[in-house]
Amino acid sequence: MLLSRTPNVPARTRFAASGRERAPAIVVIAGTRPECIKLAPVIRRLGIRRHFRVVVVNSGQHVAAVQRTFAEFGIRSTIELAALPSFSHLGAACAHLQTELVEVLARERPAAVIVQGDTLTAYAGARAASEAGYPLAHVEAGLRTDSVGEPFPEEWFRRRIARHAQLHFAPSRSGAQNLLDEGVASEAVHRVGNTGIDSLRWVLDELGIEPRAAAHTRDLVLVTVHRRENFDRNAALVCDALFELSAARPELRMLFPIHPNPRIAHMFRRRLAGLSACRLTEPMGYAAFIEQAAQAALIISDSGGIQEEAPHLGTPLLVPRINTERPESLETGFVRLVRVGPDSIAAAALEMVSAPPRPPVPMDADAPFGAGDAAGAIVRVLEAAFSKHAFA
Repeated sequence: MLLSRTPNVPARTRFAASGRERAPAIVVIAGTRPECIKLAPVIRRLGIRRHFRVVVVNSGQHVAAVQRTFAEFGIRSTIELAALPSFSHLGAACAHLQTELVEVLARERPAAVIVQGDTLTAYAGARAASEAGYPLAHVEAGLRTDSVGEPFPEEWFRRRIARHAQLHFAPSRSGAQNLLDEGVASEAVHRVGNTGIDSLRWVLDELGIEPRAAAHTRDLVLVTVHRRENFDRNAALVCDALFELSAARPELRMLFPIHPNPRIAHMFRRRLAGLSACRLTEPMGYAAFIEQAAQAALIISDSGGIQEEAPHLGTPLLVPRINTERPESLETGFVRLVRVGPDSIAAAALEMVSAPPRPPVPMDADAPFGAGDAAGAIVRVLEAAFSKHAFA
């Protein structure tokens, strides 16, 4: 059953509460759904600290998605930039967004800027903070694949964001080590866990879901594909794989929320229109997606965040990519990489849905991406930095 309600959380129009006008401002910049999911716990934690004034900026990269996703967490942006115009190449888009964000920082004069992950917004925000001379904190820092250019542009963005950051909040063991290996000072690297696990814990509590091992009686396959490396030919191959999987296991039903990017959305809708077992939907809210992921027999997705979430849901995940920046997810036994091709994806999917169920990975101190308290650790580091005048 699809979730039809928004989790019951207090709505907030802004976190700059009365009496905080002179408190140090922290500008938090988001432009995509994944950034909102992973920044929401940080914003909420900062929002209850009276000595911070939090300014939440919707960059305009994906305006409506940011509004919807933040709303699930009871958050409203303080500043909303106009929708990012369409540009012929990433460089022009980045330059435009950087200029817009520099103007925001000039007005707000923050004590620090926070960006998350490896998006265009995160990179433009990092460059804007550097250009304007404001300290930068990078949430989910240090993720790396074995190739400088793969996946593009995410790997390119995150390596360059690291050059601008003063505080690096690593989500995992490998993330922290990658930063140290690149020469980042150890006192600037803080292994805190992934804030996505904070959000996962929160929404599971809100929905009353107790993760359990995926059973053979489940017949749902949840599919998402959106990354640039899976555009065009690879997207067509994924469609072929779904037809093969359905032919081999007719009892399986598929749920496929389509990413709004028209470059892939039109093709998926056209190619999969004849696959009766596959239901195509609009993008789902975070809580609704997690509810479905927890009930699925298998997830097929090229997303990064689901690699962290699936092991805690007890749901096997097949990732149609050649590499991952989250090697710890593979070590859980729930996540498997597969090269994009009809036969390879279908064969791996059949093997995974037929495998004996395994208990979910506990959310505890030994979990690969933390126990779900990363935002608290981040705020404590920020408080310590302010108390030492590290950002003065």
